[in-house]
Amino acid sequence: MYDEFLQQLVQLNFLPLCIIVFLIIFIGFNDVYEHEVTVMFVKPIFFLILLIVIDNFDYYMVNGGNSSIIHKIITVLGYNVRITLMLSLIFIEIREESHRAKMLLLIPAFVNIIITFIGLFTDLVFTYADNGDFVRGPLGFTPHVVSLIYSAILFIYGIHILKYDRWRETVVVCISTVLSLLGTGVETVFMLRGILIGVISLVVAFFYMFMHVEYFKRDIMTGALNRVSFYADTKNLESKDMVAVFSIDLNDLKIINDTQGHSAGDDAIRGAAQVIRKDLKKGMHFYRIGGDEFVIVSVGIGKDIVESTEMALRADMISSTYKFAMGCAFMENDEVFDDVYKRADREMYLNKRMMKGERRKNLQKSATV
Repeated sequence: MYDEFLQQLVQLNFLPLCIIVFLIIFIGFNDVYEHEVTVMFVKPIFFLILLIVIDNFDYYMVNGGNSSIIHKIITVLGYNVRITLMLSLIFIEIREESHRAKMLLLIPAFVNIIITFIGLFTDLVFTYADNGDFVRGPLGFTPHVVSLIYSAILFIYGIHILKYDRWRETVVVCISTVLSLLGTGVETVFMLRGILIGVISLVVAFFYMFMHVEYFKRDIMTGALNRVSFYADTKNLESKDMVAVFSIDLNDLKIINDTQGHSAGDDAIRGAAQVIRKDLKKGMHFYRIGGDEFVIVSVGIGKDIVESTEMALRADMISSTYKFAMGCAFMENDEVFDDVYKRADREMYLNKRMMKGERRKNLQKSATV
């Protein structure tokens, strides 16, 4: 009996533990170069290890026919750590969204905590029979419903970011969501153990490897494509139709850094990127190529739509707390991309000088009043 239990324990844990060991070693090697990515995945890996420990305690108690309050506590912890692990991955995915949006996402998790802890004192969620058999109560599917809610949010957000030129991330998110749902379904329907924890381990590793690749293509702070991607993507644009370039520069970043600190400057960069990103159309590629420098490259989009986007960007900038100068240029026949970019850059600097002149006039008017 003991040998059979040990065999099943090894079978349940071998693959997840191998994945975790691989992840920890890989993260250790890359922390110096990708510290931001490492910080993102500390919580998911911690909750994954905790979940494996809890699941093993639960399996030991089920195997021994344990129906004590300790077994109930272990079950409640397992329900909530699963949800917390999922939430930690969602927070990585929505890393560019507002603090308020992230706080709203905590509501289903808190509801799950309250309802599942009721299971310690009532039979509404679950109980264990005298022989240790699990008996689901009327609210027993609450953790599954919350998991479905978070899976739906993750899936919808994955579709939403398609318009931000993040289709690869959409593929990763959607595949991960579907695999997690399949793992949950297989465990629930066939009363199996170890399937979901294996799937979750693979998802965490898969997502980390994807972010590792994205680190070299994207700006981690804003989610925009980085300077390397900009030069790679604009090599052969001369063969494309309807190419336009926006050159954008965030105003007063140095003043913000000097007077409010670099964390405030980082917030300004992220905030400006959010203002810019929400007006982008499909076919518009968004880059951060320097500290306060952004570029939008529009490919295959008509001039009227590009011009309406420029107007929307200027209007949103005026209504936001972030001010940025902007110039736009369209590629002419037989023109190379560098020339178009230089024209857009010149237009941006003209706009910046105009904005500074208007600000000086307003200050002078205020001083004379």
